[in-house]
Amino acid sequence: MMQRLRFFCLLLVLGFGFVRSTLPSASAQPAVRTSAPTRPADEKSFLVYPNPSSGIVHIAINGFEGRRLELRILNVIGTVIYRESITELSGPKTLDLSKFASGLYYVKLEGENASEMRKLVIR
Repeated sequence: MMQRLRFFCLLLVLGFGFVRSTLPSASAQPAVRTSAPTRPADEKSFLVYPNPSSGIVHIAINGFEGRRLELRILNVIGTVIYRESITELSGPKTLDLSKFASGLYYVKLEGENASEMRKLVIR
């Protein structure tokens, strides 16, 4: 009986050593980034700031030049509370939303084949 137990323990030790040697080691080399990520010239960006806001909100829109856009502000239940058509982009757009109640709103930008939405908190 004792001989079988020793044999079994020997198999476990050898088996564990084999399994352990096939696993990847924990001493992996750190990832090295060779260059900063580049942005394509036609990348679209839609930024709402400051967020949270006291009511004055700036909206920066890039990459949608030459397109007709629809800007909407929606409340949490999806009711449109502000709507504006944008045909010409010339720097950030400033909106005064201080007349709206404090809470969570959504800023939605829609254009041809594109739709973006951002959350906005008004204090």
